[in-house]
Amino acid sequence: MIGRKLGGLYLVVSPILPLQLLISATEKALDGGVDLVQLSVTSDFEDRDFLANELARLAKKRNIPFLVNNSLELAVKTEANGVHFDAYNISPDEARQVLGKDCIVGYTVNVDLEKIQWAEEANADYVSFCSIFHPCSQGQCPIVSLDTLKNAAGKASISVFAAGGINLGNLLPVLNAGVDGVVVTSAILKSENPLQSAKSFKEIINKYNEK
Repeated sequence: MIGRKLGGLYLVVSPILPLQLLISATEKALDGGVDLVQLSVTSDFEDRDFLANELARLAKKRNIPFLVNNSLELAVKTEANGVHFDAYNISPDEARQVLGKDCIVGYTVNVDLEKIQWAEEANADYVSFCSIFHPCSQGQCPIVSLDTLKNAAGKASISVFAAGGINLGNLLPVLNAGVDGVVVTSAILKSENPLQSAKSFKEIINKYNEK
């Protein structure tokens, strides 16, 4: 189904912890109310396939959509529910020809609002703005102002997520910008209690959406 509305708490899992700790933290986070989960690793990550299969299993058990970052091949191997791209060389239609017509397809956008229009016209499901609070390594994700985020969220016809340095302390300003959901990694996976952290994020998001 194309054009579905996505939102809520989007967990991106990257190798920021030792493997078994990462899997354990992810499982706890999923139990805390995560709405979507994505694996983001480079192709040369030694345990990529094992981690991908574990996350796919955990997500499927909880009926949570599982997405893979930048690899249609890995998405196929793990029977993922979708794929997220940081570049624009593969269209949503091309991805769905491989993964199936109902797969979720999203793209990272920075400060180039024309990419949102491209994603809308190409029938993507969502875009994710990166980075809101701190630049990514090597300057790949420049800071996106909350004003830019609000402007984009107000005009977009597809779901808009925000990513980059979001935590419980700065979550409300991001929600006030009108996004459909937030993307989190370290604030949950590196917390002392990933289950409670995810619950806290979800509670704030739900309360905000009830307004």
